[in-house]
Amino acid sequence: MIELKKSYILFGVIGIIAILMAGFFVGTLFFGSNIYSKRVVYEEGVSSSPGYGGTPQADAYSKTGTQIYTESSELNSNDRKVVKNGNANIEVESFDSSISKIKELSSNFGGYVTNSNMWTSDSGTKSGNITVRIPENRFEEFGDSLIQVGKIKSKETSSYDVTEQYMDLQARLKNLRNQEKRYTELLSMAEDVEDVLAIEVQLGRIRGEIESYEGRIKYLDNTTSFGTFYINLYEPQEVIHEWGIKNAFDRAIDAFITSVAGIIILGGFFIPIIILIGIIYLIVKYTKKRVKK
Repeated sequence: MIELKKSYILFGVIGIIAILMAGFFVGTLFFGSNIYSKRVVYEEGVSSSPGYGGTPQADAYSKTGTQIYTESSELNSNDRKVVKNGNANIEVESFDSSISKIKELSSNFGGYVTNSNMWTSDSGTKSGNITVRIPENRFEEFGDSLIQVGKIKSKETSSYDVTEQYMDLQARLKNLRNQEKRYTELLSMAEDVEDVLAIEVQLGRIRGEIESYEGRIKYLDNTTSFGTFYINLYEPQEVIHEWGIKNAFDRAIDAFITSVAGIIILGGFFIPIIILIGIIYLIVKYTKKRVKK
């Protein structure tokens, strides 16, 4: 009899553990990890933002050497056409105030903002990027001033000399304009209709090429007059630390609550089934008694 009671107790304990485990599984399935309480501790972090320059990693910034072609060295350095680009990753205390600071700096240096983007993480920290155009003669000075914005993690600048390309386009454009002038003179002297049509076809082709070269020259004038700086900004990422006995106790309580929630869900699912089985059992039992009588 005692052994039988021990067996009942053992099966009861196993049953309770099984119910709790099933409840925990169901609770976790329905509620996920959100039921756990979290304690947030500030820590320096690195945030990657989609867009320019990738993820900042270096503790100190570096500046690449300028890469400029040396052909056509007879030109004065002030006459050269150089495309300048810069890229910086900056950790900031406040994203909004840092964006305002960059806009102020770009305006002070005679530049302007072309676009900006911003993202907010689940923890509330902000990150994003901003692109500015700065006059080429103040481009390096603007890059040095970015230290006023925040902690520079990385910075690089590059230059590309397009002087020869620019001169070649101008030479071709000059040649096309001379051709246009010649064909215009021929058109004024032409008397035959076929000659007029043939000359007009050539003039149309030449003028189309002139427009194309003028557009390319205008583009180079714009890109060399103003350098482009791509700047990534990010607030320090908040990192969750969960250490210590108290935290383990808190998580144990959360796990228990999850188990209870799961048991309630299981109960809501199985109770109607148990009631239905009970009703069927009573009906069968009642029917058997009637048959015996």
